[in-house]
Amino acid sequence: MKLSFRICGLFLLPMLLTCASQDTKDVDSSNQDTKSNSRNANLEDPEKGGKKFGCIEGNCVNGTGKYVYDNGDIYTGSFKNDLREGAGNFLYTDGEKFNGTYAEDKKQGPGEYNFKNGDKYVGEFLNGQINGKGTYSFKDGKSVSGDFTSDGQEGIGVLTDDGKARNCKIAGRKLLCE
Repeated sequence: MKLSFRICGLFLLPMLLTCASQDTKDVDSSNQDTKSNSRNANLEDPEKGGKKFGCIEGNCVNGTGKYVYDNGDIYTGSFKNDLREGAGNFLYTDGEKFNGTYAEDKKQGPGEYNFKNGDKYVGEFLNGQINGKGTYSFKDGKSVSGDFTSDGQEGIGVLTDDGKARNCKIAGRKLLCE
């Protein structure tokens, strides 16, 4: 039984590591739709109940548009040279959301990321990752303001809980406070 679980896990792991939208929750920037050479495609997929995907509104190559990925993720915002560029909103099928700026198809600069568990990060992004000054707010009301690196897995900051402040370090996504 343990062996079959391990073997099954080996086959499932690659599927869990990919994201069909290829928004680098965040993978790489080779973001072309597999059935088209351009984001301006507006296709219906009979296997997905006839739902449209691709560019369903506006100009998704050089302009402003709405792009629906084949997994249901939706990006609405600016495009340049067939890449997300400038202000945009990304709604993931799992309920997570990003609102901010993109550069060369990656989250870059100021933005807000809402996690499906109710937590929220408002701050700087670099190369598609949480990196820089920002505030991570927990759904229970606590928040950490500081400098984040490694997609928020590392950093230093101040935890605010019921009006009380404590100096903290973030190591491996764990909060270590004084």
